[in-house]
Amino acid sequence: MESRKRVVVGLTAAAIALIVLGIAAVVVDSGFSGGLSPIGSASLPATGPDASSTGGPSPSVTAQTPSGSPGETPSEISPSPSFAPTPSARVAGFVVSGGSIVYYTADGTPVPMEPVRGLRMALVEGRARYYALSPNPYGLRTGAYAGEFMPNVTTEQADGSSALTGGMVLVGAVAGKLIADDLASIDAPAQRWVVALPVDIRGASAAVDVEFDAFGLHGWMDTPRVVIRFSGQLPVVNVIPGNAGYHVLVEQLGVTTWQVIDPTRLLLSPTKLDTEHLMNELLVYGTGVPSVTSDVRVDRRVPVGRAMLSASGEVSVSLAVQASRLDLGPDRILRVGDVPVFVASS
Repeated sequence: MESRKRVVVGLTAAAIALIVLGIAAVVVDSGFSGGLSPIGSASLPATGPDASSTGGPSPSVTAQTPSGSPGETPSEISPSPSFAPTPSARVAGFVVSGGSIVYYTADGTPVPMEPVRGLRMALVEGRARYYALSPNPYGLRTGAYAGEFMPNVTTEQADGSSALTGGMVLVGAVAGKLIADDLASIDAPAQRWVVALPVDIRGASAAVDVEFDAFGLHGWMDTPRVVIRFSGQLPVVNVIPGNAGYHVLVEQLGVTTWQVIDPTRLLLSPTKLDTEHLMNELLVYGTGVPSVTSDVRVDRRVPVGRAMLSASGEVSVSLAVQASRLDLGPDRILRVGDVPVFVASS
């Protein structure tokens, strides 16, 4: 009986010892697993520089590349569910992308630079410019400056909405050839006119808007017009290839501050279309302050792009034939692709 008691006591002591050892093991294990043990590399994505971007722009365009431009990939680290991601700041500017030049606005909207036949595109000191190729159909020497792309232009569309299209400012030789090509493609004699925008906007520091309405020369003829709105004082140039010169009228006009007409128009009917001289019947005018204070008469032919005056506020163009009432919409504007063409001053 005594020996059986000793056996029971011995077994009980052994069981108690095993329980104590088990509790100690649990305590020791929990001490190491309470956030102090090393975490394997598979537990979190890499956070070094290479993880945030798998590739950047080429070294030649790094300075012109806005933050967050195409070519960058987002970091693999997901944001905490308790915090909404904050959009990163973006610097507006031009980017060379796939052989093209694209302007990105501060909110990431792309405004592509439209290519022009016979010209090459290049970024020079942050500005997108055109240069003549060899050969080219404009009579320009190889490498000659041919114009510039301005991304700050919005253009009214056929449905009345406004789109950020950018605008190209082309030298007279290029613009004149494009005008001639457009005119040659129009079969109907009464439709053979096209408006290259007669303002050199290269010096515009703010947005330029191109709009259309039926209230040109308000109070006189209310003719359809295209109107270019801008800030500051900008050059107004000739856009009629077959002109006979120009007259700037700044006195006693009433409904406008100034007007520019081709002298040929003085010999044409004010109420009937002359299909042989439609381009000469274009009237350029404005209500802002002109750079000239008295009439200017130049009675000899001048090239497309010849600077005639500078003006502030807005410049309009109408087909000034009182009985015509011909619409002037986006389809009447000289364009390359969807980009309107302005003419550089010379």
